[in-house]
Amino acid sequence: MNWFIGIAVLVLIGYIIDREIYFYEGTHLGPRVQAWLYDRWAKKYDAGKHDSQQHDPQMLAEPLLNTLRKVPTPFVLDFATGTGRLSYALLNHSDFNGRIVALDLSQGMLEQASSKLKENLHRLELLRHLSLPLPFPDSAFDVVCALEVLELFSNMEEPLAELSRVLRPGGILLTSRGTEASGRKARVKSKADFGSLLKKYGFVNFQIAPWWKLFDRVISVKNGVSDSIGERRLADVYQCPACRQIHWTKDVSLLKCGNCEKVLSITKDGILLG
Repeated sequence: MNWFIGIAVLVLIGYIIDREIYFYEGTHLGPRVQAWLYDRWAKKYDAGKHDSQQHDPQMLAEPLLNTLRKVPTPFVLDFATGTGRLSYALLNHSDFNGRIVALDLSQGMLEQASSKLKENLHRLELLRHLSLPLPFPDSAFDVVCALEVLELFSNMEEPLAELSRVLRPGGILLTSRGTEASGRKARVKSKADFGSLLKKYGFVNFQIAPWWKLFDRVISVKNGVSDSIGERRLADVYQCPACRQIHWTKDVSLLKCGNCEKVLSITKDGILLG
């Protein structure tokens, strides 16, 4: 009987580890462990999403650009960019003339994004940042994108509050709603509940449409009106992690804060290590 209990315990432990690591992607293990896991998965991450990525120009880039016809050079935050799926779709679309800050907690994933987008790095800046809050002032971006990520937070309200804060009034949110087919029942919100959550954080005129099997595409507008942000770079909006000021001098391999002299490294792949 003891051996039976031992085997049952091992099976249960194995099941819990598998669910936590491969199903919930390390959500409950903290950002540093989660970043380490994504670093391990980075080189093969796109393989499982190849089919859906073929439709990204039509399903992601074009609907977003249709909402930005009056914003000629949008400044975009691609939050939890991963391997740069959304950034790739935008930067390879002939109608996109803006700049992108692509942020992720995994350096390995950002390295894959840098490799995929090496022809467009003059319009893309990569930032490794481990956790919320976001290191930007209020109303810093014309567009905020957060695809396939809200479900990975224990509470969607925290990331939505931050995404709303850094998006200017009248700016566009592109995000996703995990569908019932994802199997993450505890993390799935109905379309009605998801809409109510968006309203709570100041988003209006939202459209929820099928994207691919596991996710719906969601496009919404932050309530209010303001001028577009236009031509900016990461150093224009990135708050120093030490003093929270924005006063940078840049070299090829580093940023230095002019206020407190904090120095941040930039890797050979162009990733700012925040």
